[in-house]
Amino acid sequence: MRPVKFAKYLPRFDIEPIIITRKNIAYHSLDFELGNEVRNMKAIKTESFDPARILYLSGMRKYRPKKWEKPIKRALNFPDNKSFWIPFAYNAGVRINFDYIFVTAPPFSSFIVGCMIAKRTSKPLILDFRDAWLEFPFTSYVSIIQKKFISNLEKKIVGVASRIVVVDECIKISLVKKYPELAPSIFVIPNGYDPDDFITVQKPLAFTISYLGTVRRERDPSSFLQAINELINEKKIEKPNLRIKFIGHIEDYYLEKIKNSRLAEIFGHLPYGQAIKEFCASHLAVLITTGEEYFFPSRQNEYLASGLPIIVCGKSKGIHLFESAFKKGYPGWVFDYNDVPGIKEKIFEIFDKYKKGKTIKGATPYKEYTREKLTKKLAELIKQL
Repeated sequence: MRPVKFAKYLPRFDIEPIIITRKNIAYHSLDFELGNEVRNMKAIKTESFDPARILYLSGMRKYRPKKWEKPIKRALNFPDNKSFWIPFAYNAGVRINFDYIFVTAPPFSSFIVGCMIAKRTSKPLILDFRDAWLEFPFTSYVSIIQKKFISNLEKKIVGVASRIVVVDECIKISLVKKYPELAPSIFVIPNGYDPDDFITVQKPLAFTISYLGTVRRERDPSSFLQAINELINEKKIEKPNLRIKFIGHIEDYYLEKIKNSRLAEIFGHLPYGQAIKEFCASHLAVLITTGEEYFFPSRQNEYLASGLPIIVCGKSKGIHLFESAFKKGYPGWVFDYNDVPGIKEKIFEIFDKYKKGKTIKGATPYKEYTREKLTKKLAELIKQL
């Protein structure tokens, strides 16, 4: 989403993107409509011998990660499992005419490619951290040797960069702590929202709670589901009057857990426009975090753009956009992950207002975080070079 929106709006600021990516892959979340936003741009799709591409070539189209595959994924995760794309991307990059290199990661193999092309061409390199690298929360580096290697690699690559863009203040703080000399060249550009994606939709008759995003270990829905289950068992909310929607990819372990609870509808991964429409057709939004230090919910501005009241189940440094918005008056509440009584009480309070015909609606305080305005900020950083 982030690079697609940057590419969509950069031409408005007199910058023409040329996109280098891989050919089709097998993956758990595919959105064939998203490419329509950049369909008129030059895109170079290279070959790759990474696992997802090989699975595609073998005939697989949709891939669901299995729990037993985790040790294999960890073994391939050095520096990450897209390493076998590097030579193809490099060969494509050095053959085209360009002025700047903008690289977004993960996958962090992209950073390696960008650094190699920058050294070969002497063109300015802009790195975009959508997640922390050494502290990457989803497939972490386990051994001391791996961490040392990645630490040295990160140091070399950020040293080549002319500008570094990060999605969150926490990543900037981490980088400045490690590389204080780079502080003046590190800038925060958060994930934003595109007002064009949000349209008025009719609300369903049943009280509806929606979750938007991936469900995995650091987004375990257990405490939220327990709160809902207790509300039903205590007959505070009758099951026919309640809808719970999970919109997004769900890992198998949590998929079974949600199915076994018999409380929620599972929509899975939807095309982005359809997912936003389904999300907005609700009365309450819920976001879940178990408190990982480097977990930054990428959908915070989209949650706020929906106008829905928001309950956050869990605290982490990465939800400070929410916390600041709630302090400014947006209807939202943050609970400890295990505070089932607090979560339950707030859900019932909002349900009770809904029954009485009282609508709770918010307005995002972050008007400056539209995708177009954030792209303008990126364009200004590029033009400074």
